[in-house]
Amino acid sequence: MRPLCIFILCLYSFVSHGQTELIDSLQNILNNQPDDSTKASVLGDLCWHLKYSDPPKALEYGYESISIAKKNGYQALQAYASNNVGVVFWAKSDYDSAAYYLDETRELYTSLNNERGVAVTSVNLGLILQNKGDYDASLEYQLEALRIINSLEDQGMKGSILTNIGNVHFLNEKFDKAKTYYFEALEFKKSLPEDQFRQNLQKTLLNIGNVYDRLANQDSAIYYFQEALPYALDANDTKSQALIYTDLGHAFSEKGDINLANSYFEKAMAVYSTGSYENDYDYSILLYSLAQNELKRKNIPVAIKFAEQSIELSKKLDNLNRLKDGYGLLAEVYEANNQFGKALIAHKFQKVYADSLLNIETNKEIAELETKYETERKDQQIILLDQENSIQQATNQRNSTIIIALILVLLLILLVFYLWRKQANINQQKVLSEQKSRLREAQIQAVISSEEKERKRFASDLHDSMGQLVSALTMNIQGLKNTSNDPLVRNEIVDNSTVLLNDIQREIRNIAFNLMPQVLTNEGLIPALQELIARINKSNQVIAKVQVFGIEERLNEVFEISLYRILQEWISNVLKYAEATELLIQFTAHEEEVIITVEDNGNGFDLKTFENSRGNGWRNINTRLNLIKGSMDIDTKQGRKNTMLTITIDKYLAFKRTEAEMNT
Repeated sequence: MRPLCIFILCLYSFVSHGQTELIDSLQNILNNQPDDSTKASVLGDLCWHLKYSDPPKALEYGYESISIAKKNGYQALQAYASNNVGVVFWAKSDYDSAAYYLDETRELYTSLNNERGVAVTSVNLGLILQNKGDYDASLEYQLEALRIINSLEDQGMKGSILTNIGNVHFLNEKFDKAKTYYFEALEFKKSLPEDQFRQNLQKTLLNIGNVYDRLANQDSAIYYFQEALPYALDANDTKSQALIYTDLGHAFSEKGDINLANSYFEKAMAVYSTGSYENDYDYSILLYSLAQNELKRKNIPVAIKFAEQSIELSKKLDNLNRLKDGYGLLAEVYEANNQFGKALIAHKFQKVYADSLLNIETNKEIAELETKYETERKDQQIILLDQENSIQQATNQRNSTIIIALILVLLLILLVFYLWRKQANINQQKVLSEQKSRLREAQIQAVISSEEKERKRFASDLHDSMGQLVSALTMNIQGLKNTSNDPLVRNEIVDNSTVLLNDIQREIRNIAFNLMPQVLTNEGLIPALQELIARINKSNQVIAKVQVFGIEERLNEVFEISLYRILQEWISNVLKYAEATELLIQFTAHEEEVIITVEDNGNGFDLKTFENSRGNGWRNINTRLNLIKGSMDIDTKQGRKNTMLTITIDKYLAFKRTEAEMNT
């Protein structure tokens, strides 16, 4: 018996069909270099429309669409393209690859909460399982899709799913059920408007014809096949055309009109030979039908060739039903040609595959019996459990009371622990606050002490140097009053007074420089340091330098004053204690920070002693460094030459103009 080829509904997609003009239009869109979203969508469309006519090109477009969608996070477009790639592999009868991409599609649609997408993928996975011969699993997928579509009230897919369910019943040889679903699908599609779903009428008509063919009602089968053909030709549906020609050929062969049958088989072969439709499963059916017809024509060598070709494709598909029927037909051909040895071998292969199918069915029956047994055993266990439960209830009530009491105790312990932790945190915050307060007081004290020190030094400078100079000038002026009218004496006194006034002016400048150098206010930090270094170099005790890298504008006022005082304090300590002969100050600007280093060749010192000293120098440096949110590192060691101070400040803050600076 020939297992007639039913029309397996083309795997579903969201894209409306179109042919040459539509493909040209889509390719024109690509040529205009669209954005990534449009490009991914158009590539997915091209993959769908070229699935039969040019599978390699369809896969190329599909892979590119998936790549673009993944790169940009377009999950919906990725699911769409993945579905279409799965369709192409299905059309090529590569069911494992098809299932891989469709499983990926299902996961994406599930993550997007796209129920219609899940339904589409269920349809497609069901069709793959159908072609692989797993009809029960296929039916589960189709029924799941129907439930989703009914809940969504989506009329577009319903007719196709009804057809798919009929197909599964057909393959299980439940022809009455199959016919019921086919006619329901036909009536449903006829009720739709003239759109893409109405154009799929040829598929349902073809399946109805197959049911009548299996019921040996060839006249009705031929009627529906011939009614389906114009729809297939009008839609340029090469798949439907190939299947209709194959089934018309088989129907006429069964009626005994083998020549007319052969003409239809040739038309089907022409569709496959043009490459406009490729499907190993459907092609194996055509080869099987050709072998049957050639056997009736007594053309044994050709019948053997077609039968063997059909078997080879069935092996590739790993379809046990197709292999069983193929070897049965081959045995029949060999017997007709009196090749009984080969016929016996073919019969043995037929039995092997028949036994394999029987084992599968037997295993299913055993599984069903085991399920029934387990159900009965569980019912008995439930009765016993009910009896035990009644005994346990009293114990459970007592245990519940104990558990509630324990929970209350635990909650009480947790509450006490929480209150203790809260009080501990409060105490800790209090200690931290006191520490911060002491630190602020120390910083304020350092500033006050520093200011007092400056005042004392200023007073000392005024009293010691300025006072003496003013006294000397006063004596000169008194000398002018008491001297004789000798011009030489008066000129000498005037010259001495001029020298004293110059000395007074120089002392005033020095005092003013120490208080706040004018060059720092007018020109900035770098020129002020250069003037300070110039004064140090005049002493001929230390050779000092300032080097600047990457700084072309002034820092803001707070940073300039703070850094100047820090460096002034540090240089003063170097000159007093380090016995250095060389001093180098470097400013280096990086992308996010400015680094200042002060390096001397003098004696090192114990850093901890310096940090713990009671003097104001260290505290003054830290106070000003905290003001500008800088950090400091000192590389020194007692008994070792060379000491380096490294200061790091935030570049953005250092060059940010203050409100006062912007208003000047």
